[in-house]
Amino acid sequence: MKSDEVRAPAVPRGRAVIVTRYREDVAKVALVNPHDLAMLEESHDLLRSLAELQPLPLCAAALKALRLEDRADDSARVESAGRIAELLGL
Repeated sequence: MKSDEVRAPAVPRGRAVIVTRYREDVAKVALVNPHDLAMLEESHDLLRSLAELQPLPLCAAALKALRLEDRADDSARVESAGRIAELLGL
């Protein structure tokens, strides 16, 4: 739509202006900054692409790490690389 066909305020980055028509609780239009719109479109495209990815199969060590991580046992909580390798049999 050409700017001379509508009077819209400038919208600063990070903000949106919600336009209603008859009832305040029903949004008619949301005005956003062009940079924000480009960011939203890019985010939408990235999320759509992520949804199309197939997960990689987990190796035995990864499956074992996930099982160990889910245990409520306090002794299973380790931060030492050597202890982690020992637990995973690496």
